[in-house]
Amino acid sequence: MAQQARAIATRRAIIEAAATEFIEHGFTGASIADIAERSGATKGAMYFHFRSKELLAQAVIEQQQEANAALQEQFVTSDLSALAILVSMVRELGLQMKNDVVVLAAMRLAVEIPESEQGTGATYEAWAAPTEVVIEHAIAQGDIRDTLEPGTLSRLLVASFTGIQTVSFATTRLDDLMPRLREMWTVMLPGIVAPGREHIIPDVLQRA
Repeated sequence: MAQQARAIATRRAIIEAAATEFIEHGFTGASIADIAERSGATKGAMYFHFRSKELLAQAVIEQQQEANAALQEQFVTSDLSALAILVSMVRELGLQMKNDVVVLAAMRLAVEIPESEQGTGATYEAWAAPTEVVIEHAIAQGDIRDTLEPGTLSRLLVASFTGIQTVSFATTRLDDLMPRLREMWTVMLPGIVAPGREHIIPDVLQRA
């Protein structure tokens, strides 16, 4: 059991080291040698767990998807309105990116590596599908315009978040990410909230 625990800890350390290297140098600039040095793993341990940089990138993406699933699960039993859940989920994802190097690295990899090479399109799909469901519920509750197609709005929201976090990382290393996300909602909500429901916007914005 102790040996298994050490192996799990070593694997986690390697993934976190890889995430940091991907953030600092990108997928192309990161090297297996630098990842091993940062993690403190021996060369043998490194290649036991991950035989290539591509497998490391995939592990980072998979761990981020697990974090996404856990985040989405926490809202399943929420008594908030669907629109409030939508805004809250975006805020929590932004906080994850600021506080978890693996989540941030996975989002950078999703932008940097073509889907055909690493399957990174799944990073977007992991949010687009559940976001579409929440939007459908918000429409059913009368808070979002029923003239909007849920899939279209979901794709727009995911793309907007991706663009905002990319620019925020490039300019301030995410220091201004949360204000930028609030600005996104400040502009977006008046255009998607159903007529007659405009009074809910200030309360919803408090969750941005």
